[in-house]
Amino acid sequence: MNNIKKVLVANRGEIAIRVLRACTELRIKTVAIYSQEDTGAFHRYKADEAYLVGEGKKPIDAYLDIENIIEVAKEADVDAIHPGYGFLSENIEFARRCEQEGIIFVGPKSKHLDMFGDKIKAKEQALLADIPVIPGSNGPVSGIDDVIEFGKKNGYPLMIKASLGGGGRGMRVVPSEEHVKEAFERAASEAKAAFGNDEVYVEKCVMNPKHIEVQILGDSHGNIVHLFERDCSVQRRHQKVVEVAPCNAITSELRERICAAAVKLMKNVDYLNAGTVEFLVEGEEFYFIEVNPRVQVEHTITEMITGIDIVQSQLFIADGYSMHDQLVAIPQQADIRIQGSAIQCRITTEDPLNNFMPDTGRINTYRSTGGFGVRLDAGNGFQGTVVTPFYDSLLVKLSTWGMTFEQALRKMVRNLVEFRIRGVKTNIPFLLNVVRHPDFISGNYNTSFIDSTPELFKFPHVRDRGTKTLRYISNVTVNGFPGIKHGEKPVYNEPRVPKIPYGQKIEPGTKQILEAKGPEGVVDFVKSQDGVLLTDTTLRDAHQSLLATRVRSKDIYQIADAMAHLLPNMFSFEMWGGATFDVAYRFLNEDPWERLETLRKQIPNVMFQMLLRGANGVGYKNYPDNVIREFVKLSAQSGIDVFRVFDSLNWIKGMETSIEAVRDTGKIVEATICYTGDIDDETRTKYTIDYYKDMAKELVAQGTHILGIKDMAGLLKPQAAYRLINELKDTVDVPIHLHTHDTSGNGIYTYAAAVSAGVDIVDVASSAMSGATSQPSMTGLYYGLVNGKRQTNLNAHNSQILNHYWEDVRKYYKDFDNALNSPQTEVYVHEMPGGQYTNLQQQATAVGLGDRFDEVKEMYSTVNQMFGDIVKVTPSSKVVGDMALFMVQNDLTEELVYEKGDTIDFPDSVIEFFRGEIGQPYGGFPEKLQKLVLKGQKPLTDRPGALMEPVDFAKVKEELQEKIGYEPSDATLWPIFFIQKCSLTINK
Repeated sequence: MNNIKKVLVANRGEIAIRVLRACTELRIKTVAIYSQEDTGAFHRYKADEAYLVGEGKKPIDAYLDIENIIEVAKEADVDAIHPGYGFLSENIEFARRCEQEGIIFVGPKSKHLDMFGDKIKAKEQALLADIPVIPGSNGPVSGIDDVIEFGKKNGYPLMIKASLGGGGRGMRVVPSEEHVKEAFERAASEAKAAFGNDEVYVEKCVMNPKHIEVQILGDSHGNIVHLFERDCSVQRRHQKVVEVAPCNAITSELRERICAAAVKLMKNVDYLNAGTVEFLVEGEEFYFIEVNPRVQVEHTITEMITGIDIVQSQLFIADGYSMHDQLVAIPQQADIRIQGSAIQCRITTEDPLNNFMPDTGRINTYRSTGGFGVRLDAGNGFQGTVVTPFYDSLLVKLSTWGMTFEQALRKMVRNLVEFRIRGVKTNIPFLLNVVRHPDFISGNYNTSFIDSTPELFKFPHVRDRGTKTLRYISNVTVNGFPGIKHGEKPVYNEPRVPKIPYGQKIEPGTKQILEAKGPEGVVDFVKSQDGVLLTDTTLRDAHQSLLATRVRSKDIYQIADAMAHLLPNMFSFEMWGGATFDVAYRFLNEDPWERLETLRKQIPNVMFQMLLRGANGVGYKNYPDNVIREFVKLSAQSGIDVFRVFDSLNWIKGMETSIEAVRDTGKIVEATICYTGDIDDETRTKYTIDYYKDMAKELVAQGTHILGIKDMAGLLKPQAAYRLINELKDTVDVPIHLHTHDTSGNGIYTYAAAVSAGVDIVDVASSAMSGATSQPSMTGLYYGLVNGKRQTNLNAHNSQILNHYWEDVRKYYKDFDNALNSPQTEVYVHEMPGGQYTNLQQQATAVGLGDRFDEVKEMYSTVNQMFGDIVKVTPSSKVVGDMALFMVQNDLTEELVYEKGDTIDFPDSVIEFFRGEIGQPYGGFPEKLQKLVLKGQKPLTDRPGALMEPVDFAKVKEELQEKIGYEPSDATLWPIFFIQKCSLTINK
């Protein structure tokens, strides 16, 4: 170079890097500038020197600080300044200051910036060069009246444009006269804000044209050449999105006319350096619109089809070279040829589905593309960078080249698909839709293409499962799993998974009886048994009661096949309950539907059983009837055979819809009575033997196939068990299925008494997952009944083999273990359900009451009596637990609740309970407390589900799709209804 030895680049991002690289190739030393917000920006590290500018100013203003930039340039002793595009690239004052300081401005002369920086002056130059222009006001309009007068003369639509600037700012289309006032005011206001000048002019609006621009280079020796045209018609709000060079939808004759017009205009003004002449094309006619006196964003594709480096040419021209000099090597116009075709896509952090709102955040994954004919111009697009809201949302310009347009297009599609950018939203899916669209491929598109093609906005949601998984693993590795304290990572032996010989057949079981003979056939089977049948709760209630439901699907899948082979004689395996859903979604990040369907394939021979909370489904409040029916239907289709239907308050009206829904599926209804109190304690007169017998008769009348007794707290003492089962057997003629917890240590004794009284089925668990707040041990019961009149059909040896696995796996969950290593007879006092014990313990720890859990248990008993001695099973037990935690946390006593009740903000679940949203308790609500809690709200007296509008599943599905970005499965809807987690994206 003759004069330019050192260049300052007055810009940032990818264009700064582009210029710096061009300088480096020419052995020109480089200087970068950066704002405070760009301290870590990539472009500053590409230069030999970098200086902070605009200190204390706003992010944009820093790059517009002319005097500070000039000061840096003088301090760094640069010969020239390249302004890139945007910022100061078209600023006349900046160019003049460079001239005044003897610094070469790499761009046109200030007179060119003056004539082309103002669109009205540019139009005057086009008229002088006898180039077709769009009819317009030929100067700024003075006000609204001038616009209206122009519209009357030239017709509508018309366009109001800012006299200065570009990029679509200060530009408004006016469809008719009544829109003039609003459009004028908004255009003028936007022009003032963007360019400091509110002058606007008016043009006739050419509807749906092509937007074609011609690349020009001019030197100080009088040479002007064009590098052919680019089709920039794919744009949104006048901002270009995808560009093609050359345009594949115009004739050669039209190309020659447009390019010749561009050269004529630039020769007419003795244009210097790089510039772009822009036209609107309608049919075979074209109209001049403006000149961009600088390098363009999309210059890359012109370089690819001509082989001419536009930025280096700018530097040579600024240094005084002739463009046809041997060193510069730009051919004469006649020898410049189009070589193939190129496409550029601007990959940005914009969200097309949110009105192209720029996204911000940290890029945690950035895998770029490449290959023959591929060019990437990136700024701050790399892994770890933080995308801020301060600057343009462009991440990288992706340009592809091929000998034909089709070849370039194939490369573009491949590269867009190959790109992986995670952590922020990008427009890549949208770009793929654009370049794959038939109109884009054929060239049959215009400037309204995006606005008139709604299908461009329909694309699959990027689920990013790999990155999410890695982030989850890294977060857990560093921060620990929620609820587990940090400690030294334990080392466990591989669990002992039973080895089943390859090809060994699975024996048929109750599932086959149900399929062949229906529910009645299963009932007959149960009645025909001499011994007692067993339900294994290991897969659900056992680990809920002991380990806060935290056992992962992975650990269940690993043993499922062995369970099918080794325990074919089980009546059922309990699979699901409300806590399964709650914990799976909130803590395990799993899909309970996927667990059910997977296990159904692994265990095809034994019936699956679930707990259904009547009108509460698997949630904590009542739901519309159609929700319950649909849930039952979907559950039955996915693998549930036995529905243990209960109501948390033993309110039969709350169970009716569920019972009917289960019968409609052809599955087994096990309508259930929740046991509480003590039928042998004469001082407790609320829940007597007659209460249970009357309820049993009502449930049989409702159509239950099996009568369930759910002793969720383990309160059923052995003598009471014998009496209850004995009298129920005399009252109803259906099988009886008993469920209890072994919290007190009396579980086996209770079952032995119940078996003697004629109970048909009992719930047990694998020994390693039994006892304490869980169910009694299945092998313990086996040996307790061996050689008796009614033995079990359990294979104790097989049961023990499976138990080895659970002995090993339980160790994984020690942080959730309830740590009860001895019988807790206090359960007869606090009456806390076994399944709630560990969950409430975890909740107490989470709110800082872990060391006061004994107080919480005592308060649980107090709250129960305050509420009127209610049946306590989820969700009613949760209400009692929430209130107990609330009272201990706030140091409240029963007396203080009544004394300060008017000022107490009770927990939501307590308010919902007293409002009747989960049903009506036997004996009614305590009136005084109900009034304090509701504070004037009117309670329900009827079944809540009957008062609710049916859910519009199609509408909910549509709303969820908007949130998660793809069409959800039916099963994905259920978090909305049952745990209100609309943002969950369960992938099925």
